[in-house]
Amino acid sequence: MVHFIILLLCISSAFAGSDEVEIWRSVQVRRPMESGLYWRVSGRIVGGNDANITDFPYQLSLRKFDSHICGASVISSQYAVTAAHCVYPKPFLDFMTLSGGSANRTDGVIFTVDEIILHPMFNRNIYNNDIALIRIHGSFLDYDNIGIVALQSSAIAISTTNPTYCTVSGWGQTNFQIEDLPEILKSVKIPLVPYNDCRRKWSPYSVTTSMTCAGELRRDSCSGDSGGPLVCNNRLYGIVSWGDDSCGSSYPGVYTSISASNVFNFLDQYV
Repeated sequence: MVHFIILLLCISSAFAGSDEVEIWRSVQVRRPMESGLYWRVSGRIVGGNDANITDFPYQLSLRKFDSHICGASVISSQYAVTAAHCVYPKPFLDFMTLSGGSANRTDGVIFTVDEIILHPMFNRNIYNNDIALIRIHGSFLDYDNIGIVALQSSAIAISTTNPTYCTVSGWGQTNFQIEDLPEILKSVKIPLVPYNDCRRKWSPYSVTTSMTCAGELRRDSCSGDSGGPLVCNNRLYGIVSWGDDSCGSSYPGVYTSISASNVFNFLDQYV
């Protein structure tokens, strides 16, 4: 009987991990490859290292039914920002929480969600204006290891000869052959990619002026969790939106651009 109980517990644990991965995968944005036979997906940290939460105090885990689905970032005492596609269509608030203050995905302070605000011009078809605000009950700043990341209000001049490196972080899968999400936060430094180069590379997919791109060959093209932060010079510059699951390929990750006027003006109404 003891052996039977242990076996049941092991099976239950395996299914729980598998269920969480499937919930997480269902939120990541997929794009077909040129052949049309395979699918691309954003949502992985490739070539990254374990991260300490004291270096990323703004990093949050957005959770549904207590399962991690997306990244998010603290931008004020009550507001976090994530990708709109992570919370579209709007879920029941009782199903949603945010977790912060720990690099361990299964640990941290749990915050209940009072309101979800989608960008009014979010376009699900092309993921334009892919950004949403989440208002919590209480304050993020009442807890240790949780802090605000400042917003980048203007575009960064991008040079191919002297690239600007930024940091993306999250708990996305590092390998789709592994059926569990990493417990410890990962981060990686990647260069910004010129807008016109990114637009040409991703054609016929639309890379709009509300998007920015980052990544490099053999380093990262999957970004991180959808909704997670791309931080440049200690300021939030992008939100992970969509990209390519052929990590290390020549396709850069695509991010919602915080400095784009219609994105920044949306945030400025609330923060």
